[in-house]
Amino acid sequence: MNREPASLLHSIVKAQLSGSESYNDIERLVESTAVTASIDADIVTEVLEMFHSEMFPDDVELPMPRLLVDWGELPRVGYQVRPEFSLLCPAYESRPEVQVKVDQDLDHNANDPLRRLQVDEPGLWTFHVPFRMTSDGMDCRPGHYMIDVEVSFRDAPAKAPRFFRCRIRLNVPDLNSEQGGELVIDGDGQSMVNLQGYNLKQFSKVVLKGGEDGVINLQNSFGESEPAESQPEPDDTQQTTFEYQLKVNSEKQSRLPSVSERFTKRSYLDACGLFFEDGRRTLVFSRPRLTLGRSRDNDVVIRFLPSGEENNANSRNVSRTHAVFELVADGIELRDESRSGIELNYSVVRDRDVLPTGHSGEVSDIRLGVTGTVPQSFDLQMTIFGPDRFSEQEELEFWHELYTETVGGRLSRLARESLAQRFDALRIDRMENLAGEESYVVLAREALIGGSPNTAAITLSGRDPKILARLLHLDRTFWIEPLASDPPIEVDGERVPVKKLVPLSPGMQIKLGDEIATFDRPSQLYLD
Repeated sequence: MNREPASLLHSIVKAQLSGSESYNDIERLVESTAVTASIDADIVTEVLEMFHSEMFPDDVELPMPRLLVDWGELPRVGYQVRPEFSLLCPAYESRPEVQVKVDQDLDHNANDPLRRLQVDEPGLWTFHVPFRMTSDGMDCRPGHYMIDVEVSFRDAPAKAPRFFRCRIRLNVPDLNSEQGGELVIDGDGQSMVNLQGYNLKQFSKVVLKGGEDGVINLQNSFGESEPAESQPEPDDTQQTTFEYQLKVNSEKQSRLPSVSERFTKRSYLDACGLFFEDGRRTLVFSRPRLTLGRSRDNDVVIRFLPSGEENNANSRNVSRTHAVFELVADGIELRDESRSGIELNYSVVRDRDVLPTGHSGEVSDIRLGVTGTVPQSFDLQMTIFGPDRFSEQEELEFWHELYTETVGGRLSRLARESLAQRFDALRIDRMENLAGEESYVVLAREALIGGSPNTAAITLSGRDPKILARLLHLDRTFWIEPLASDPPIEVDGERVPVKKLVPLSPGMQIKLGDEIATFDRPSQLYLD
């Protein structure tokens, strides 16, 4: 066979990979590329074999995590259920992160302390998930009820996945007075069911679904295998154990970041600037406290610029330190440190005011200098950015900690506080003086980069609202991570794939679509 087409297809696909894809992701990309280029199926097979040998060079299969559930006795309508979950993961040394979501229509306590993981021995973790087969205290209605289990590992063996999931289905049948009821337990994938000695005559119908490789032990369950005198009494409390197959969570697996091998230099900064070719600049501060005022000692110098007789006269009405923005327990505190006052949304601030961080996209108007007391107030606008309201808190914390560990750092105090408040960043824009030319961003968790000022803390000048990348501050270093491959993101002329973390150092040039920005230390217009 001519290997040249295979080598070419292999090179084309490999150039599009970020390094975090699963084999299934690569398989889909190879097949779609082959269809576009009208490449024969035998070439596709050869290329897939090449990728498989690269990802699994020794073709050694590590033991996958296994999930077993001991129900104690089978769930019955109206009863309390306390199944014991056992997670066997001998190939994984790190403590697993486990989330169990019981169907919202079944009464349960998501914060029950029995859910806490207990290590029985290396590679074996156990926990309980109590719930009741009731809805709001009443017997639950017939139908299917779901229990979703997600397992994550911070560290994993080479080539081994970190994220797993499975779904357990409980089926409550519609009973009538003439039937003894149905027993239906449905498990995803492989199941091992032990019903030895369990009295199944109490049910009119028994349905066990466990997958192709399921093993079911029904010895003495119906009492026909031994003479009556030798049969043991039916034991309704006989232990019943299932094994549920943990499947790789490909959606999460594909989100795993990796650190760029090309860019290795780190600059330890807590403030930076993005200086665009058209003259715009965005200054970024990764600090819990930001000061604004006329003095150069402030983080942001507030003056009417450029310097001139009228602007200088108006600037004298701005105090040396006029305002302080600080992340506090209940939101963003705006504190008045001035002699001429502050207005927040056209109301005078009495010493301090707090803006809640829970409303992403909320815009507030700020005036330095109360109307009527100064000839010209300095007008600003502040926009707060936070995660999607559907994002779960534990997920946000897990991923931010994982990113921090990926670059070899530890979660900062600012990151912890912002995660607790679901706060990502805030942007302060000048509304009249130098409007659109200079803005200031406080980066707490992440600052998205895109074309829409309502969703991106760092705004591009183009009309496309697409989010292209995000800026992170991890381990005292600023990092950029592309979130889109079209248009491509380049750093110092080299294309950076999606989910690749690049540490930024002063002087680096970043191409974001049609715009180029230089990363450097912060400096303001006309104050250099």
